Amino acid sequence: MSALFDRRPGPATDASGAGAIAAGGSIAQAMTGPGAIALHIENVSMLLPDACPPAESVSCPPHLTNLPFRAELFVGRGGELGQLRAASATPGRPLAQVLRGLGGIGKSTLAARWAVECGPTHAPVWWIPAGSRSAIDAGVAALAAALQPSLFALLPPEQLTEWGMRWLASHSGWLLVLDNVTNPADVEPLLSRAPSGRFLITSQRATGWHGVAEEIPLDVLSGHDAVRLFTRVRGGEDPDAVELCEELGCLPLAVTQAAAYCLQTDCTVRVYLDDLATSPGEMYAETHEGGDHERTVARVWHVTLDRLADDPLAVRILLTMAWYAPDGIPRDLFAHLGTPLAVRRALGRLAAHSMITFSGDTVAVHRLVQAVSRTCADGDRHRNPEAIGEACAAAVEALARAVPEDVGEPSAWPVMRSLLPHVHALAEHVRPEKDTAAMAYVLTRTGDYMLDAGIRVAGGAYGLLRRAEAACVRHQGPEGKQTLETRVLLARATRMLKSTEEAAPVAEEVLADCTRVLGPDHEVTLSAMSNMYQVASLQGDTERALRLAEECLAGVARLWGAEARSTFEARNRLVMALMAVGQVMRADDLCDELLADSTRVLGEEDPATLSARSLRTTLDGQRKLPETLIKLLAGVHSVGEQDEEGLIAALRVLVQQVGSVDPEQFTRATEEDVSAAERVLDTCRRVLGDDHVDTVVARLALFQVYAATRDPRYAEPAEDLLMEVFSVISANESAIALMFRVFRALHTVIDELPRSPDE
Repeated sequence: MSALFDRRPGPATDASGAGAIAAGGSIAQAMTGPGAIALHIENVSMLLPDACPPAESVSCPPHLTNLPFRAELFVGRGGELGQLRAASATPGRPLAQVLRGLGGIGKSTLAARWAVECGPTHAPVWWIPAGSRSAIDAGVAALAAALQPSLFALLPPEQLTEWGMRWLASHSGWLLVLDNVTNPADVEPLLSRAPSGRFLITSQRATGWHGVAEEIPLDVLSGHDAVRLFTRVRGGEDPDAVELCEELGCLPLAVTQAAAYCLQTDCTVRVYLDDLATSPGEMYAETHEGGDHERTVARVWHVTLDRLADDPLAVRILLTMAWYAPDGIPRDLFAHLGTPLAVRRALGRLAAHSMITFSGDTVAVHRLVQAVSRTCADGDRHRNPEAIGEACAAAVEALARAVPEDVGEPSAWPVMRSLLPHVHALAEHVRPEKDTAAMAYVLTRTGDYMLDAGIRVAGGAYGLLRRAEAACVRHQGPEGKQTLETRVLLARATRMLKSTEEAAPVAEEVLADCTRVLGPDHEVTLSAMSNMYQVASLQGDTERALRLAEECLAGVARLWGAEARSTFEARNRLVMALMAVGQVMRADDLCDELLADSTRVLGEEDPATLSARSLRTTLDGQRKLPETLIKLLAGVHSVGEQDEEGLIAALRVLVQQVGSVDPEQFTRATEEDVSAAERVLDTCRRVLGDDHVDTVVARLALFQVYAATRDPRYAEPAEDLLMEVFSVISANESAIALMFRVFRALHTVIDELPRSPDE
């Protein structure tokens, strides 16, 4: 029996007998169990026994459901659907599963799709908005009223909820969808009291589900499925849909939002992309007429940040990482923003709300989360101009702290490899005119690393260094030390990536300026001299190149000492200069000394040692050639990038000379030579990477050894090596242009050769 009485004192009353009720004073309501009687002031109502039956005795009406939508636009998710079906088909599997992931990733859509599929086998299929414990209670109360409509007028909400709980506990075959749960603890009382049915939970929370529900994490759609979704909403095909879906990170909410907008406004995808580029803040908040303004990318982002507002560091870190590449962001970048414990806790909270994901020592964040985080919005306290400006400055400062000062040190290479995509992303998001001195430093150091990181990577250094030079001039003037250092690196990039005609005046000017401002023995001046040596070599001025190489070695040795890596690198350049002028014997002796000293001081696998070893292999191959041919090769090298006729003339002489050389004058390479060259190449690949210039040199050295064996077994490996070299250097436009010039000239010379009568 239950009753609600006025607590004011009144005359004593007695009652006896089954179903009896006694009340005194002013009565609001009184109820018994079976054979219920309700008493009201000045009113007595007799209710039928079926009006408030026990929950255990009530059956579910057929096809009872309250799904808010049917997910008609559902695409993909085959793997996740498979997991849901497997749990239904396998006895003993968890009765509660949670679809978790970033807001807008399609959790509710998948839940609705699964609920429709469960309609024929489950009753009821009931959808509960579950953002809080009170919302869950209200959803269970609504279920109770749907199961027994008469209860709505009889029971207060808390008693309706209790009745619904008892019904769930005493029945099976039902499915409850608890949508958008914010705290796993909110669902535990319901799950613990109703173990005989099926729960499907959706939540942005990525943690706290252990022991509560089986987790099914959701990722973004595949590119193919994202385009399918866009096309279903928009109708018709658009060639730019792939680009748009990629720009939106294949996030279902964003794809649907964009498609609906394009449909309503009858605009093309290209127009939408242009609007997104010029007015991102408006477009991320835009929806179609009649659409849910609470379900836009910007709004979902804002609601999540509101939940994290009690931890300002978490919000600041998210805004900071918005300026980087979306994947592989080192956690260490945020170490200076707070104590280790505070930073770890802040990252943990972001991960718990599916804003980021952990992967070892790095984190990832969806590109749309980043895009919204970089965009100012009126009235959004998280995205005001001041907060976004501070986050951008923090992102630059974090990279400036992380970039090693000496990027030429092998120990710095793994760090730079991890930072490289984030420097590129930052440079893309920050306008060049906004570059600070710290940004100039980051760009300069990154460009320096890229020039040595590999031929393919080196191609991107030129643009970064030009931008760094402009920033340095603004902040330090045209003759500041960092400005001159950046100009030297830019001259080096010009030599590596542009024509010699373009590189030569740049190299000359920067060498003269460095010598005048910093002096001849300054490290920056010596770097400019080293670059000038290589330009002179490309010009075919081998005598000047040799003189510059000797001067550079003397200056570096004075500055850093005989056993510094820079000194070994300068000695390497001198050996190459000697080879270019045909002084093979002297080059041979110096190379032996270089290799021995470098191995002793730096070790077998130091880059300087590997470079010396590749040089040694090349010299060994040249030493096996006839002396006349060696001199001729040096002569062809001296032609450099002179006019086409000069190159053709040199090749004519070379072809004639080769024809007059007795093949027996060539020394054959041995199996031992082959094994040694192969070991050098394997080590270069492992230590330096496939694209490093010294790895390319090692390939060419091995190719030379294969050819010197004159063994048909090595013909195919030699061809493969040459194709690898072409593949790598194809990223260098100037190198490819020079190769084509040589091939054209060689073709001309071959066409001049006399033909046999049979041809």
